[in-house]
Amino acid sequence: MNMDLKNKIVSVIGLGKTGVATANFLARRGSRVSIMDNKPYDQLSELTEKLLPGIKAIYQNSEPLPDSDLIVISPSVDIESDFLKSSRQKGIEIISEIELASRVNSASLIGITGTNGKSTCTSLIDEILIEGGKNTQAGGNLGTPFISLVDQEPAEYRVLEISSFQMEATYSFHPKIAAILNITPDHLDRHESFVQYVGLKEKIYANQTKNDFLILNYDDSNTRSMGGNCPANQIFFSLESELESGVYVSKGKIFARINEFDGEVFALNSLSRGLAWQIENVLPAVAVALLLKISLESIKKVLGNFVGLEHRLEWVCSQDGVDFINDSKGTNVGSAYKSLNTFDRPIILIAGGKDKNADFSSLKKIMKKKVKHLILIGETRPKFRSLLNGSFGYEESDSLKDAVHKAKEKADKGDVVLLSPACASFDMFTDYIDRGNQFKSIVKNLEGN
Repeated sequence: MNMDLKNKIVSVIGLGKTGVATANFLARRGSRVSIMDNKPYDQLSELTEKLLPGIKAIYQNSEPLPDSDLIVISPSVDIESDFLKSSRQKGIEIISEIELASRVNSASLIGITGTNGKSTCTSLIDEILIEGGKNTQAGGNLGTPFISLVDQEPAEYRVLEISSFQMEATYSFHPKIAAILNITPDHLDRHESFVQYVGLKEKIYANQTKNDFLILNYDDSNTRSMGGNCPANQIFFSLESELESGVYVSKGKIFARINEFDGEVFALNSLSRGLAWQIENVLPAVAVALLLKISLESIKKVLGNFVGLEHRLEWVCSQDGVDFINDSKGTNVGSAYKSLNTFDRPIILIAGGKDKNADFSSLKKIMKKKVKHLILIGETRPKFRSLLNGSFGYEESDSLKDAVHKAKEKADKGDVVLLSPACASFDMFTDYIDRGNQFKSIVKNLEGN
């Protein structure tokens, strides 16, 4: 779809990385661009410097211009925000950055969504396709905004991590291959209900046709039942069941039945350390690779060497036979649950942070099964305390440093010290990256003790 953007008055809401990329994209196409944010200038000065000349920046106010022809919102901006009400009533079109990019994109899209594992799966697919000789770019919620990829050299494939926030104002997004990895409650401080959250995930396949592919997690009851009205070819992956078609695990090996391929792909014990605890994210990546007829040799090479993502089940070091694992990106209950379920060794868990209106009750059972000792940090400590209600041994820390030292004291040879907070980070840290980096720094300083 070609969009005539020349001389259009466009308001971009949200002066973050995505907002800046969007504003610059529009300015290069001759739009008259204003970008606004409710934060003050001193918090946004670094990003403001990245704006092209001629873009007007407005601070401490997110109201779009009343004479806007188009409004583009960043992922952090809720489409139901009060400051958009007047524009909605006037009938001004309000779209997301993903929607804008979709309208000008020419590459085949591979869209990855789900509550957990999106970043690893997206990165893994990108690496496999590049190894297989495809001209590929990766981005979306991971790293480079989709709109920035559109501004780069033409690509055969664009692999995109897509969040529920990004889907709120999206209408024509159409991936050739869509994957929904799993769905557990998250961001219920933003979305009205779990039903609404699931509905946003389903939008990833809303425009798919019979020539497209929808990859779904067979082990997750929420995803297995999806795609009933979708004409795309459905492909499942499973850790638990042998599938007649799809990708599955059996007897310590990954098998696949896709297209003409029917057989063993890779032994689990040969996966790189970065993937050893992320098999659920490996399976859909294998499915994508086989659908695009990537050679088994290329797939095997990447699965054996993939480094893994920082802050996602990231191995930090071993000390006295104890593995320290940084899972700071585990910002929701479902993610922490999956991380705990990954290990078959005693876990000393560091959890807690900023609340997202999450229900922690599902963690109680798996904690009793997997966690040898729990150390709580952050503002959710009272909420955890009331949930555990004396049924489980734990202690509290006022700082991450103190928590790590307590964990080290409790750990015996063969144990895992795991930071998997199940919460956002903003009560004590800049973001989950800051939290993870501090954890790694503290752990590495332990070595000198």
